[in-house]
Amino acid sequence: MGQDIYGNPISWDFADLETLLISGEIGAGKSSLMRVILTTWVKYTSPDDLRLVLVDLKRADLGLFHGIEHVDALCFEAKDMRKPFALLRAEMYRRGDLLLEHGVTHISRLPFKLPRIVMVVDEMSIIKRETDLVEMIQQFASQGRALGVHTIIAMQRPDADLLNSALKANLRVRISGRQADAINAKVAGVMGAEEIDASARGRMKIKIDEVKEFQAYFLDEGACKEILSPYKMLIKDPEPQLEVVPQSIFGLLEKEEQR
Repeated sequence: MGQDIYGNPISWDFADLETLLISGEIGAGKSSLMRVILTTWVKYTSPDDLRLVLVDLKRADLGLFHGIEHVDALCFEAKDMRKPFALLRAEMYRRGDLLLEHGVTHISRLPFKLPRIVMVVDEMSIIKRETDLVEMIQQFASQGRALGVHTIIAMQRPDADLLNSALKANLRVRISGRQADAINAKVAGVMGAEEIDASARGRMKIKIDEVKEFQAYFLDEGACKEILSPYKMLIKDPEPQLEVVPQSIFGLLEKEEQR
C-alpha cells in the first residue's frame, strides 16, 4: 500500500488478517488508498479466486469498478444493499454447512477451492440508522474469517456508536489518515493519527500489532481507469446502475428466505 520512512514496503496478507477499517479526514488519501487496494486485487487476482461486493454510499469512488469481472454487486443506496447482503449471508450459511460436512474449520482445507469474497462499505456512517444492515455488516466481520468472507469498512470520521467494542475488535487491521483530535484517533483505533501533518497528503498510520507510519501510494482516477479498462466486461451503459444484479455465486436467495 505504501512505504515507511526507510523505503520499505508496507503490506500484509489479507487472507490472514481479513478485516480492515480505513478512516481519516477529507484529503487524507483514503480514496486513493482504496483504489490502490482494489485495483491491485483486480489486476493480480482471477475472478475465479476473488469476488467483490462494493457499497459506495458517497457515490464518489467505487463507481470506477462498474463492469469489472470480479464485481458481483455495486450499491449506492441502502435499499440497494439488502438483496446482495441477504445473498452474501446465505452464501456464508452454505459455506458453514460445507465446513461441517467435510469436518474442517476453514475453507482453505476443503477438497475444492472457493473464491474469497470481499465486502467493502465506503462511508458506513450514512447507514447508521439502518440497523438491519449494520447488524449484517457486523455479522460479516465477526463470522467471515473461516468462511473466506472479508470486510473493509471506510469512513471519514470514526463514529463511536457504529464502531462499538464488538465490531472494532473484529476489524483486525486499522489504517488512519489524519484525525482531528486524539478522541477521533482513539475511536479509529490508531493512536497518534491526530499528529499527522495536515499538509502531508497520503501520510497514514497502520495498526496491526503496533502502530507504524507510512506514505500511501497515490493512484488518481485517470490512472485507475486506464489500469482497470482491460478487466471491464462488455456493458451497454457507461454509468453505474442503481439496480443491483448479483452474479451466480450468490444465487442462494431462496435458501436464505427459507431460513
